[in-house]
Amino acid sequence: MRTFGWWPAARRIAASLDRETLNLLEAYCAGVNAGFAAQQTGQRLHPLFEALGVRVEPWDPASCLLSWWHVSQFFATDGTRDLMVWRNRAEPGDGRRAPRPSARWVDDTTAVVQRAEVSDAWVEQVDRFAASVSRAGQSGAATAEGPKFSHAWVVGGAKVTTGSAVLVSDPQTPVRNPSLWMEFHVCGKSFNARGVGVPGSPGLLIGFNRQVAWGLTALGADQADLFRLETDPAFPDQYRWNGTWRPMIVRQEEISIRGEPTEILRIRETHLGPVVSEFAFRGTGDPEVALKRVPWCETDRDTIQAAFAMMRAADAEGFMRAVAGWRFPTANCVFGDKSGRIGFSVVGAIPVRSAAAPDRDGNAALRGVEDGDDWMGFVPAELLPRLLDPRPGYLLSANHRPVGTFYPLSLGLSTGSMGDTIRSWRLRERLETVNRYTPEAVLEVHYDAVNPARREIVRLGRHLREHGGLSEGAVSALKVLEPWFEAGASSDLRHPGAELATRISTFFRFVNTPLAAIYGGGESGLARFLKDAGGRLEGSPGATFSDDERRFVDEVLAGAWQAERGAGGTSRRGDGSSASGRRTLAWFDSLDGYGSLGREGDLVAPALNCVDGQTLHSQAAQSYTQWVPLHDPDAAQSICPIGHSDRPDSPYRTSTMSLWAGAQLHPAPLNRAAVERIAKTRFTPGAKSVSD
Repeated sequence: MRTFGWWPAARRIAASLDRETLNLLEAYCAGVNAGFAAQQTGQRLHPLFEALGVRVEPWDPASCLLSWWHVSQFFATDGTRDLMVWRNRAEPGDGRRAPRPSARWVDDTTAVVQRAEVSDAWVEQVDRFAASVSRAGQSGAATAEGPKFSHAWVVGGAKVTTGSAVLVSDPQTPVRNPSLWMEFHVCGKSFNARGVGVPGSPGLLIGFNRQVAWGLTALGADQADLFRLETDPAFPDQYRWNGTWRPMIVRQEEISIRGEPTEILRIRETHLGPVVSEFAFRGTGDPEVALKRVPWCETDRDTIQAAFAMMRAADAEGFMRAVAGWRFPTANCVFGDKSGRIGFSVVGAIPVRSAAAPDRDGNAALRGVEDGDDWMGFVPAELLPRLLDPRPGYLLSANHRPVGTFYPLSLGLSTGSMGDTIRSWRLRERLETVNRYTPEAVLEVHYDAVNPARREIVRLGRHLREHGGLSEGAVSALKVLEPWFEAGASSDLRHPGAELATRISTFFRFVNTPLAAIYGGGESGLARFLKDAGGRLEGSPGATFSDDERRFVDEVLAGAWQAERGAGGTSRRGDGSSASGRRTLAWFDSLDGYGSLGREGDLVAPALNCVDGQTLHSQAAQSYTQWVPLHDPDAAQSICPIGHSDRPDSPYRTSTMSLWAGAQLHPAPLNRAAVERIAKTRFTPGAKSVSD
């Protein structure tokens, strides 16, 4: 982290923000620092300060940016594996490498933005830009699997009984103790908004105001590249650029280590970014590499500016203008407004790579010796995939394909974005079958516990058992799974057979089945295969399937049966807890994976009934849920599943765990009077105690 330079970059960008944004950040920081001062005076600092020997430092605008960036990096690529990709392409291995993405893998019918939904004028504008940078190519061509987090959907007023849009957003990230997200309500002269953000920053990631609601899902576009430098071992602090040797900027940082001498870190930087060779899986003979990535490479803007604009938006069109300033990380954003309009936009700074680069998607380390190798800027926000008021009357995003292949600009996406994810498949099944919704019916979709991939594997297994033959283990599994299938194929563990069903592997890669070379890897490849197989079954009761198709279905069914027997043949109890016990939530175990900061703060997760991460209702990763009926935003409901305090002695630390276990939400009103009606405690600044 020191080498990559997050903290210097945050200070540099914070200092160059516009005065209005800085005023808001400084006001927020003043509140944070006043809170710390009061805690120190009253000897109420969090116990971890003393336990870890950490002192309170002043919070400032750079701290706000850095806290946002730190969480955001887990929803973005970091570029550090680009050197391995470059090396593997230069030196092909033993032939076991997965095939390059193919056009036949793409399922355009699943894309959020369809060609018929956008104007000819917009497509012509995108095409002109693509031609100007010589960047025509297939969107989404990449080899890595991208982040799979979150789903969100919005139904427009024409399909809702109230005439206003209704939005549900579910960022499916690991549930943490304390929560990864902070739920808060923020009011100012120009905004009144509620939702979740990152502790330490006043911007809302997902939220709503009185006129607009929005939800985000991870896009995972490539915003980072390694550049292969030309260096000389005799002069390690120089690099060659445009035929001239340039000096690197060399700086030192001190790392204080408790109980040990201070460590001195020597960091070298180029105009592209820091030299990160030791953190880039560098092999023998590989060149030195510099890392260029968003958000470091921009000096005069930041996502916090877009977040404030989103919180102020008065309608869908105004919201579309607001998200144009979003930089990091990339995301899919769905939104709706009180008048019933809905929209979608890809958000984030998408690099335009050199026309001379052999890999313009950014997967492999790029040549870095002259100006022509560098990025050519970013795709203009107005040319990113976006639309307002689609004909179906609803929009959904679940990390699936954002735009059809008519779009000529590469977003640097993953193979998993070639079509549907399992969750987008199921969301579409639910949303396309209803012509008119009540706001409550839109929320009801959130509780859906069907995994269509596992459902269709069982359907196909039943057919193959009768027509193609299956192994004894697969047949044994089907005896248990058939009643489960006939009852609706719910992954809710209170349903007989659901425990075995959740053991059906949905891993779909070239290394475990040659079908991935035909349909593509990851969830989108599996979804495409199973939908294709289902179509063949519907077309002909006697449909035949290849040996590879039969083998894949047989192995996953038999594997589930073996895993069930290996677990002792026991299923989960009716309350959702397993015979082996419940999951421990480590205290302050962040996405970095450092583990608990104190066993006394660990929590035991409640018994959950739906832990299938590919279902809409997956409670195991229900880090936040928000339902907003915009005809009456004070009727909104939400939940952060742990609680609203990180203090081990606070009654609010686990205040929402029982609601989480019971699959319930709590009120989330905006109106002060509505808040007062449900208030449990009040705190007056300057008062000595909290009053009921």
